[in-house]
Amino acid sequence: MSRQRPRILAFVAVLVGLAVVVSAALAGKPDRRELNGTIWVANRGAHTIRGFDAATGEFGSPPAIAIVDAKSGEVLNRIFTGPRPHHVHASVGGNLIAYGVFGTNKVGIIDTHTDTLLGEWPASTNPAARSHAGVFSPDGRTVYVANDLVNELSAVDPLTGELLWTMTVPFAHELIVGHNGRTAYVSGRAGSALYVVDLERQEIVRSIPLGPMPDTLRLSANEKLLTVGLRGTPAQVAIVDTETFDYDLVTIGGTGTIAGHQWTSPSGHFTFAAFEGPGAGVAVIDHDQNNSVVQMLDYPGRPHGVDFAHP
Repeated sequence: MSRQRPRILAFVAVLVGLAVVVSAALAGKPDRRELNGTIWVANRGAHTIRGFDAATGEFGSPPAIAIVDAKSGEVLNRIFTGPRPHHVHASVGGNLIAYGVFGTNKVGIIDTHTDTLLGEWPASTNPAARSHAGVFSPDGRTVYVANDLVNELSAVDPLTGELLWTMTVPFAHELIVGHNGRTAYVSGRAGSALYVVDLERQEIVRSIPLGPMPDTLRLSANEKLLTVGLRGTPAQVAIVDTETFDYDLVTIGGTGTIAGHQWTSPSGHFTFAAFEGPGAGVAVIDHDQNNSVVQMLDYPGRPHGVDFAHP
């Protein structure tokens, strides 16, 4: 089915100062000079999102909207949801959008062909669960949900809302799914650990102590590099080798700062990592230069969500 409005490139959930951005899937292996697109950063303090040129760091007018044409900044639509829509993720083809209905045990699913809400489905049978992040399988037939407070990872049919299974993952908070659809990396934020999960067998196959407070996760296209935002202070990002599980810690802010989300280029060359606090903004990390911070993009307030959109 073709898109009715192919120019829609970015979805934004904005509520009570919380903003999250998801953009179209990326291809290729560009270096910094070839990052022809926009890094979108959500600011929880300013109730805005701002687009930075990925190659230069320059920025334009920040829209504060629900659905954005990433080329023009035009407001296209607003979709009303349950309370606190949180951490928006797109399916591989961009046909579906998932978000946690945070504060509840539900995950919401949006059809991007029609810009309609398909439903907000229970992602846990436990009413105490706080469904935090929903991430699609590569084929789009399953959405995996990290359920805060109840140490749980679950699988849901995004079209019917059927709860397929649940498993225990200590302090499950965020996740990312590998290209093979069989492996997930799950951050156990409160337990300061990273878990490798076999989704077919529904079991943890590896536990890596990592902290403080690991949260957001990004994989390079070859899946050899995993970046993990840490929620301690000062703001830091962990750079994890997925073959050895050795990691480096990169400090991206000073005293009193806290890391937000990050976007890692498909090549694994650069990561753009948001942080709030004194000198708030976005740090540009060059992994080919020993994970050094090569640029700081100023964005006062509480910059949090980060993603990339091609022009």
